Amino acid sequence: MAFTHVLVPTDFSEVAQHALHYALEEATLHHAKVTLLHVLPVHTGTDVYFITGFPGGQLHFDPILGERLSAPTSPQPTVVLYDHNEEALAQLRDLMPNTFYGDWEVEIAVGPPADTIVRVAHKRDADLIVMGTHKRTGRRHVRLGSVADKVVRQASCPVLTVIYGTHEPG
Repeated sequence: MAFTHVLVPTDFSEVAQHALHYALEEATLHHAKVTLLHVLPVHTGTDVYFITGFPGGQLHFDPILGERLSAPTSPQPTVVLYDHNEEALAQLRDLMPNTFYGDWEVEIAVGPPADTIVRVAHKRDADLIVMGTHKRTGRRHVRLGSVADKVVRQASCPVLTVIYGTHEPG
């Protein structure tokens, strides 16, 4: 089967990095487009921070003149915006090695991870999803659940799960 579009969801973990290597091999082999996807939680937005040099104006007393001096004007606070979307986009772009010469793009989506991955794969007409997973079995696997397992069950295209790590007692 020849693939034309490979979707690679990532949470920027070592597990996801490991899967990206396999995804790029598949994409190169099939001359397929690659979409790197990062899913943000629903309530992620832009954080706003106000930074000032010192708290509020204070009245000063001049001991020589024996009188109060006016309060110095407070510096205007510096506003720092921290945009989670922009940070994730930059991280996604940084993941792509210079040695990959195929067509690729990045996307940020918001929602529950498994459902969002499946939705984006459908929207983008991806015909292969490549994602990493830990090698877990038994009670621990059932108790924790797995985004990869949910994607495998819900996706309408093949899902290549790349196992990372060693067996952990469950």
